[in-house]
Amino acid sequence: MNFTAPISTQRLKPQAFEQLKNKTMTPSNNKPEIETFPFISVIIVNYNGLRFLENCLASLKKQTYPANRFEVIVVDNGSADDSIAFIRNNSPEVKIIEARKNLGFAAGNNLGFKHAKGDFFALLNNDTEVPENWLSALADSMLKSKSIGLVTCKILFHGDRQTINSTGLELLSDGRGSDRGFREKDSGQYNQIEDVFGACGASVLLRKEMLTDIGYFDERLFMYYEDLDLAWRAKLRNWRCVYTPETVVYHIHCGSSGEWSNFFTYHVERNRALVCVKNAPLGMALRCVSIVAIKSCIRIIQGLFMGIVQREKIKIAKTYLHVLISLLCNLPSFIKTRYSIQNSRKTSRGEFKKWLGKQTKSPENSAPELRRCA
Repeated sequence: MNFTAPISTQRLKPQAFEQLKNKTMTPSNNKPEIETFPFISVIIVNYNGLRFLENCLASLKKQTYPANRFEVIVVDNGSADDSIAFIRNNSPEVKIIEARKNLGFAAGNNLGFKHAKGDFFALLNNDTEVPENWLSALADSMLKSKSIGLVTCKILFHGDRQTINSTGLELLSDGRGSDRGFREKDSGQYNQIEDVFGACGASVLLRKEMLTDIGYFDERLFMYYEDLDLAWRAKLRNWRCVYTPETVVYHIHCGSSGEWSNFFTYHVERNRALVCVKNAPLGMALRCVSIVAIKSCIRIIQGLFMGIVQREKIKIAKTYLHVLISLLCNLPSFIKTRYSIQNSRKTSRGEFKKWLGKQTKSPENSAPELRRCA
């Protein structure tokens, strides 16, 4: 995989940075007032991501957004690959927060929030590369309305820059999350600014005021589906999530964890049920929990009967046994959280149903969990 390919901005619309400058021009001298640019904290959670950091951090140094109006924070989750030494030697301006252990994506970002000084928080995966207008385009979209709490952009695969990773999150009718446009060829079909249900955690700008209102990431989820959970809670409180195609992020995808590894499967299957318990209408929540529980039981039975000839089935069965046990153990606390969320919601059930995507029977949509790898 080529990690040094240049980032193309030829397909982007006019630089959002110019729009942002125009909004901050003073009548007297027609020069941008740098202090009026919102201060942004870029937060990167890193776990043994040394092989990705050089390109990621280098692309941030090229931002057209005023250098004194943003900071870069790396939360290191106990890496053992010299990530910290690399950052100190090559990017001394980066603020490093050492967690000493793997906190996961949710708690890692929450730790970053607590040390951040920004009005907005820009979350970025360590296995990404961004063009020079990334921060400017996100900030420009956020400033269009105080009702906007999240801004996402077009995310393409790093190794295939014509294929879409995400253009925002969709919520399917059975509670599964899906990256909009996942694995579609990018032919301009998502080149319009529009509201979407949520934002992929690989690249998203968050308004601090929104986080104060709805709360930070749910650390009980550890990682996967925490971005959908945050977006869902925001939607229930009437915060908007806007997608802008005016900048592009290139994402290696599952850089720090294997797609459909036992670790990945455990967290995706368990978390999608727990997120539904917190946020979904009662019928939808019950249906989602039932689906995950039944699927887990089937996988466990398959492991018992087929594990003799297919050893991999035993590993899968153990994973789903852990899913089932953890789901049952966590239900009481998530039900308690549900009461708080539902009692404070501002969005009507009718408005919420408008955001539910339809399930399709196409092979690409048959397992949307594959799309939940931020």
